[in-house]
Amino acid sequence: MIKELKLLINSKVDQIYLPSKKEVIIQFFVSGKGKKILRIIAPRILFLADSRPESSNPSQFCLLLRKHLVNSRLVKLEQLGFERIIKFDFQTKTEIYSLVFEFFSSGNIIFINKGRIIFATEYKKWKDRTIRPNEEYSYPKKEFNFLALEEGELKKLLQDSKRENLVKTLAVDLGLGGIFSEEACLLSKLDKNKKTKDITDKEINSLFKSLKLLKSKKFNPFIYNKNNEIFDLVPFELELYKNLKKKQFKTYSEILDFYFSKEGELVGKQKFKLQLDKIQNIIDGQKLDIKELEKSIEENKKKAEIIYSNYNLIKEVTEEINKASKKHTWKEIKDKLKGHKIVKELNPKDKTVVLEL
Repeated sequence: MIKELKLLINSKVDQIYLPSKKEVIIQFFVSGKGKKILRIIAPRILFLADSRPESSNPSQFCLLLRKHLVNSRLVKLEQLGFERIIKFDFQTKTEIYSLVFEFFSSGNIIFINKGRIIFATEYKKWKDRTIRPNEEYSYPKKEFNFLALEEGELKKLLQDSKRENLVKTLAVDLGLGGIFSEEACLLSKLDKNKKTKDITDKEINSLFKSLKLLKSKKFNPFIYNKNNEIFDLVPFELELYKNLKKKQFKTYSEILDFYFSKEGELVGKQKFKLQLDKIQNIIDGQKLDIKELEKSIEENKKKAEIIYSNYNLIKEVTEEINKASKKHTWKEIKDKLKGHKIVKELNPKDKTVVLEL
């Protein structure tokens, strides 16, 4: 994606939008090419889009970015090491500001000036770094950088690995992720579940050549489909997916824009259905409540009629018990009323009586 986005270098920032907490849309003006829309969704992806989604009133972060970056120029963009982190540097008349996007865990967007954090969408502290205002920005680094990996380093990585097998070592310790780790094993004709300590020097050499091949592959993006649904988006053909149907695109941004527009339609339908289901559940609940209330009204009406028709009897019984309580204890009254036709229960503690009518 960085190779594709190089066309934005020296372009001017026209406007900035934040449709949601971790989505930034930067509208650039590129000399000779016109308007370009960069859409960044942390921790998912970034790409050049044909259009931008509607956004509500700008947040405080959005206003902060507009204040400092609108009319600035993008002077540099880079991946930090081989981490899932991309840094954009913007030049204003007097300052250089940076926007850093972390595409791992729950994702983060960090606004930086002179190496120090101004604002971030998430603040957090780890043992080796802190994301807080005024703190110096640092990023997590792996021991080995896949892009600059030497064969000796690969051997050390495999020998020192504590992972249960080869594919997990490549995916996690080298940072290749599951798909490209499986592709490397397939190209090397190595069992992906093999323990790293059992891999021979010859197999390491074969694996190293396969990793070099992955790095040198020409950019040729595809969408792979499985069961008539999008299965994966890749920057070049994979042996791993050779039996799947595929569709070729000119750029990776085209693939992502296509995918997210389709996904957006799907998400929109799902959200609408969820809203309908939620409203229907409320209606069903209210109907049930109405039935319960109607039943309760009917029961209370019957009780009221019974009480009204027995009013004199109830009054007589309660008055007699009150008179008796002045001469006798409640326990004595309770004992005397055992077996009474109407008085079924007497509670001395809260001074209540239960009558059967």
